[in-house]
Amino acid sequence: MEDDQLYFRELLDTDVERLFEIYSNADAMKYRETAPMKTMEDSYKMLERDKEKKNSGYEFRFAVIEKSSQNLIGTIMYQPVHDKAIIGYSIDEKFWNKGYATRMVKIISNDLKSKKFMLIEAWVKKKNLASGKVLEKNNFQLISQTVYPNSNLFHLKFTYS
Repeated sequence: MEDDQLYFRELLDTDVERLFEIYSNADAMKYRETAPMKTMEDSYKMLERDKEKKNSGYEFRFAVIEKSSQNLIGTIMYQPVHDKAIIGYSIDEKFWNKGYATRMVKIISNDLKSKKFMLIEAWVKKKNLASGKVLEKNNFQLISQTVYPNSNLFHLKFTYS
């Protein structure tokens, strides 16, 4: 999966340090469900969990590579659920506001459509306006808002079909 600026590849054990840099940044992770990583061991555990999820067919996460520098700039994943796919993505704060997230979503959406998924969903925290805009630029539409009791979570659910 690729375009003229980015490509996706399997995550490798050698990505552990770069993943730690991305996922330990509190600002970059404030819109995720999980807390920022605290130690390099957290990064190793993430890679192991991702391998298990991939082997079970539950979830597929990829490294996102900037072609010009060959830098790992983020990750993107999807979970297949029958004829629907749920996507999620994270990008290093240093690469925000460069159009990369929009490109990432376009690349994976096109790939999932070619695999005959009828619906693509993404969940975004309400305060994550930038991610909502990324989805809207890729023709996703807001279809529901969910408030979770006893939590500060408020998700916006976008779909693309």
